[in-house]
Amino acid sequence: MKLSLRMRSGARLAFNTLLQRGFYLTGPAGLTVREFLRRVVGYDDECIDGEVRTIFLNSSPMDGIDETHVKEGDRLALGSAMPGLVGICMGRDNPYKSFRSDIACDKDDVGKSGERVSVFVKIFSVLAVDTGADILASGIEVDCGVLADLLEKEAENYVADAGRDAAEVIADLRSSGGRVEVAVVFS
Repeated sequence: MKLSLRMRSGARLAFNTLLQRGFYLTGPAGLTVREFLRRVVGYDDECIDGEVRTIFLNSSPMDGIDETHVKEGDRLALGSAMPGLVGICMGRDNPYKSFRSDIACDKDDVGKSGERVSVFVKIFSVLAVDTGADILASGIEVDCGVLADLLEKEAENYVADAGRDAAEVIADLRSSGGRVEVAVVFS
């Protein structure tokens, strides 16, 4: 199922919460984390090197975004700089990364090219605020029930499209089950 939503700007905070809760993005197999961030998430190198200061791959902090590849079912959490000593230690490419060497993500082998991989992504903090609208406009994949719940809470911010009101969209989502590809634009 594919869906395009137009929402009033008042719903932006709720959709930032959705970005923190998590969503799926699909891209070609064989991409490094940096390539995935560029080609699938839509970040440029300036954003990746300047704003994306914390990256966890499958719950492990990582530094080697040019050597580590995303694979089917991976979980990627992205954030800006985290506060405090723990935040500094968990951040990418810092002088204190040796404090977390036992839990850090290892470099790996390249996945099979030609295939598509689905990666579960979470985006936190200022990074979600700064980049969320662009990611949502490009489209994400979420569980139908999660999107239906969000639309129920934000129904007053839904802008009717093609004569369908929020209740109809919510009913379709609830009856579909599974995941939905959704692009969201704020007006």
